[in-house]
Amino acid sequence: MPNIIERISTNAQKTRCMLNKIIIQKEFPKIYFDEAAKLLSKQNNDGLLNISKYGRNITAKGELELFKIFKKDIPIWLTEFDRDVVAFYQKPTQNKEKTINADLIFPPIIKGSFGGEIIGSGQRQDNIKEMYESLRRQKIKCKNYQWYIDIRRFNDYKITSGFGMGIERFIAWALAKKNIRDVALYPRIKNVKMYP
Repeated sequence: MPNIIERISTNAQKTRCMLNKIIIQKEFPKIYFDEAAKLLSKQNNDGLLNISKYGRNITAKGELELFKIFKKDIPIWLTEFDRDVVAFYQKPTQNKEKTINADLIFPPIIKGSFGGEIIGSGQRQDNIKEMYESLRRQKIKCKNYQWYIDIRRFNDYKITSGFGMGIERFIAWALAKKNIRDVALYPRIKNVKMYP
């Protein structure tokens, strides 16, 4: 849609260039969370990594720093997050401290434009015992999610995986906008109840 990109992208030429670059990729580079966290912790820069009693989390600023560290200008898969900082229903890997999940993070198209996580994905937990363990570890009340756990008791239950894509995030990224607010079709205003 070159006519639309010309009209609304902050930098139409760079938008087209980046879109053409990612379209031809057979796959995107994959970085394990542990490796990324280790490299970010060596950057002597606050605000790249959050550490809590539940584990580590890479900040939005940290996600962007990874593109500089790895010298990449295409999206990167960030995989196997710390188990207790993701949703309890994410399935752990064999070592039980990581999860079978990945975020696809995108580099800003131009300096100062939106970049970071746009797609989050993961395998759902199918082991009831491990779900209870994750809830306990994260100090979440089981009764609130009993219905969700009980689904795994059905004979025909199959392992599932899923992903979520932030459409407004993708549009903000693709059009080299600074913020998601710049592309929201239906803006949210804090403390104001909105009706469609």
